[in-house]
Amino acid sequence: MSDELKLVQSLLDWWQLAGVEWDYTESPNDWLADDPAPQTRSVAPLISQSPVSSPPRPAAVAAQPKPAPAITVALPDDLAAFQQAWSEGALGPDGGDGGCLAPHGAVGAKVMVITAAPERDDETTVLSGKAGKLIVNIAAAAGFAPETLYRASYFPRVVLDGRAAAEHVDAWRRIAMHHITLVQPELLVVAGGDTARALLGHDPSQKPPVLHFLNHGGGTVKTVVMRKPSLMFHRIAQEKAMAWQSWQLLLVE
Repeated sequence: MSDELKLVQSLLDWWQLAGVEWDYTESPNDWLADDPAPQTRSVAPLISQSPVSSPPRPAAVAAQPKPAPAITVALPDDLAAFQQAWSEGALGPDGGDGGCLAPHGAVGAKVMVITAAPERDDETTVLSGKAGKLIVNIAAAAGFAPETLYRASYFPRVVLDGRAAAEHVDAWRRIAMHHITLVQPELLVVAGGDTARALLGHDPSQKPPVLHFLNHGGGTVKTVVMRKPSLMFHRIAQEKAMAWQSWQLLLVE
């Protein structure tokens, strides 16, 4: 017996064991007739088969991400008023978490340090925790006293979701440049690759130290880039040495 016949016989045996011996129907059926052709909907003839004339699919249009709304808040022209608006979260959405931590320092600071966002252990101001103390020590080793520093961040709140914050990077660049203009620092230290990409357009933080110049408010400021402070604790000796070399470049006339 062939495999096909064995399969048919096994099916018949299964139905007989189930108590079914005959299949009844009220109307006759031509089991040998060909299946009817499937019904098709009438459509109007196509004018052109060119793919260029095809309209865009609505699903593809809807899938495009919406750009983040631009921040149009009028920025204060006074540093104290700017810091207050910053602390109150009045400058616009940022995608961060928790409360806003204010920058710390005075107008005309010798060095302005700007990192991506407050660290999780920062308490009252930006870079007031462990990472901030490391920066103060590096600055002191390079000859800059703590009171000559202005410690700031690109975003006002701790960033827990980088994708949420990324939507606001372009809008907050305007605020960061205005912040630098208000502080009027003699020198600028950009901490972290994300901050460097936002302000300089590229990330040189993992390359040998080199001097940059950032244009802001109709002027330029001598700038160096260092690694993100919180990442420096993994290889503290090597990272501190590279950061110290970067800060030394600020002393070059």
